[in-house]
Amino acid sequence: MARIGRVALSVATAVVAATVTPAGAQVAAPTPPMGWNPYNVFDLNYGEAEVMAQAELLVSSGLARLGYDHVNVDDGWWLRREADTIRVRTTIYPSAALPDGTTSLRPFVDRLHAMGLKAGIYTDIGLNTCSQRWRPRTPNLPEGTVQQREVGTFGHHAQDAALLFAKWGFDFIKVDACGVADYGPDVAEVKDGTFRAFTPLIVREQPARSNAAELARQYADFAREVRRAASGRTPLISICAWGQADVNDWARQYGQMSRTSFDISPNWDTMLFNFDSAASRALFAGPGHWNDPDMLEVGNGAFDGKHLTAARAHMSLWAVLAAPLILGNDLRRMTPEIAAIVGNRAVIAVDQDPAGNQGVVLSRTGDGQIVAKALSVPGRKAVALINRGKAPLKLTVDLADLGLSPDAPTRLRDLWTDKTSTTTNGRISVALPPQETALLQVDGRPMSEDVDLPADLPARFDVADEGYKAPDRTPARQWVLAQIGFRPYGAPLLLDGKHDHAGLGVAAGSRVRIDLGAQYDRVSLDPRTLGATTGRYLIRADGRTLAEGIASQKGHPLLLHVRGVRQLELVAPAAANGLNEFGWHHVSLHRRSNP
Repeated sequence: MARIGRVALSVATAVVAATVTPAGAQVAAPTPPMGWNPYNVFDLNYGEAEVMAQAELLVSSGLARLGYDHVNVDDGWWLRREADTIRVRTTIYPSAALPDGTTSLRPFVDRLHAMGLKAGIYTDIGLNTCSQRWRPRTPNLPEGTVQQREVGTFGHHAQDAALLFAKWGFDFIKVDACGVADYGPDVAEVKDGTFRAFTPLIVREQPARSNAAELARQYADFAREVRRAASGRTPLISICAWGQADVNDWARQYGQMSRTSFDISPNWDTMLFNFDSAASRALFAGPGHWNDPDMLEVGNGAFDGKHLTAARAHMSLWAVLAAPLILGNDLRRMTPEIAAIVGNRAVIAVDQDPAGNQGVVLSRTGDGQIVAKALSVPGRKAVALINRGKAPLKLTVDLADLGLSPDAPTRLRDLWTDKTSTTTNGRISVALPPQETALLQVDGRPMSEDVDLPADLPARFDVADEGYKAPDRTPARQWVLAQIGFRPYGAPLLLDGKHDHAGLGVAAGSRVRIDLGAQYDRVSLDPRTLGATTGRYLIRADGRTLAEGIASQKGHPLLLHVRGVRQLELVAPAAANGLNEFGWHHVSLHRRSNP
């Protein structure tokens, strides 16, 4: 039961969401940011000398030329808040001590800029910071009265933005969220007067008790002040709310990076947890807004020079995710083998591919997982075949599941060994030792020369933060509003009993926008409910109703004529009568033919 209309060739008022980047538009962070941060290796026990030593090595080693050009200071740089400024702790940042008795990080920033690098700084969206709550014995915590120790940006958005970006000239800021999560009235240090109480906007692992709307408003206001203060520049904003309070659904509107999980640690299980937190969110990443599973631990702990297989796997997974590549190791102690891993040009090129697509999970069975990333060259994919476990494993993927023709010879290049081979049997098979990831560049012939599938262009999709929300939608549960090939909880999306790699599993009531860019003639899809109930769906083209109808479990494929349309919007039925999930099955975008 569907009503379908044809959209005219020209639409006078196209409605394009701010978070969808039209083809060719200029955005900040068109590829994932790269650089170095001290926290993973130094915790808070570092200062200007350590940071500058690492900066010099970024340049002298050639890593900066490969793209690692951001040097981002983390927590611990402040002494106290004063009436119109924040005083810098000059015992660890000596260049900040000015002759007139004031302090400024401008000399520090200017020195990095003179080296051809970019400078990043840290703050918290609340009154206080993570170190004040969770590192009470750290010697470089803020000092002074209760108010002077409130160095977070809450209530000071305009003032701090002007200080950090207009006066000091920073290019990047990480905005943490402990200040709006960990200073509730029941905290012992609040009760004893060490800190003022702050009613939490984030209640960890309890999304229903969090105030996501107010959290978003705070980040939006700070981002607006940063843009105003930077005047002609566009500093990058890293939103670090650890995947809580539905942050990953709205953060792309206000920052270029959004953390999807809690802090990473240099061990295998934590790395995989952080990877998983971002791997399911391919529809939420793209040029100017990247999923951030946290900084790299390559070179540290279980990913050091004695664990090179795991280190290569870690690097491979971040690259196929199109994750920011922020080094977190001590470059002064980096072995040649670790340097070769973080400096692998081919792997970096996968991460930095200009198409801006995040890799899409194709399958996960036991300890085996396959993720494929569509690259900017037609018919080219980066494919990660992952052994997550402690025993050898053989993984196989059909070329058809990659959107490539099984009948055409397909070239494979191992991006770690640089060995090439050709497959002619329509599938790729790799034997993997424990904790190894094979990262392959696959060059084949598309199944159809004029049809794109969702996994070919996830960067063109945008998911609105609305619709049904599972009560237990925590990072640990990995519930996601919309996924390619999977239902919101992660079960495979099935069409007539087969895994539908071209379908979208979405929450009821969700809105998925696709940036067609007036490049397609037709879109075909099959809307179906994922349960026994029925529901009314709606499809809009540039804001105009294109199709609507009642969907059930039975198929009723649609062919939509979309020539000239810039944005297609798929609105799933509202949650009702047990309908919590919905499927937009076998979505195919047929490119515009020549007149």
